[in-house]
Amino acid sequence: MKVDDMSSHSSHKAQLRWWQLSIAILLMAMVSACKPEPKPMTAGITGYNFTHEGVQNYSVDEMYGSNLPPYGGGGALSCCILLPAQWKPELRATVHWTIGDWTVPYEQIENLSTKEQIRCCWSQRTLTKTVPIEPYDEEAGKLQVFFLPDDEIKVYVFPAGPQNPDHPSHMGYPKNPNPPTDKEK
Repeated sequence: MKVDDMSSHSSHKAQLRWWQLSIAILLMAMVSACKPEPKPMTAGITGYNFTHEGVQNYSVDEMYGSNLPPYGGGGALSCCILLPAQWKPELRATVHWTIGDWTVPYEQIENLSTKEQIRCCWSQRTLTKTVPIEPYDEEAGKLQVFFLPDDEIKVYVFPAGPQNPDHPSHMGYPKNPNPPTDKEK
């Protein structure tokens, strides 16, 4: 083989390798683009109330949860909401809720009819907020709405309640910061 033939052969080999590499990259890109999206997951809905007012009702993206007492929650799950299998930063939930409480101690109105009690001494507000859903992993669990003071909302997706030390909120179960004394009970 002549020198000219050898350089031509090397050039041809280089071009062939370039084309092979280009085709391999193109095939890898096509295969990864065809990868199916992970299926969405279904999560039950529960709530935790960190306020002194009762949550009369609430919904998350039009799926209803149950009512929650002041400084309480968890318990049974309401069904259900679809979530992406993988959390994304733009993920949001719209929470609609009614929260309220008595404006006087119940002992002052216990002799009134229910209608009279409500007319005189019941206060409630209905609110709506769209908030981010906090990051979650693929073992998501249940969607948890945290009702916080000053009408703030946080939404977590986690398999255990806030009393679990691994819960991303690190808030623990709701506690009344001013529990009634034995005299007030």
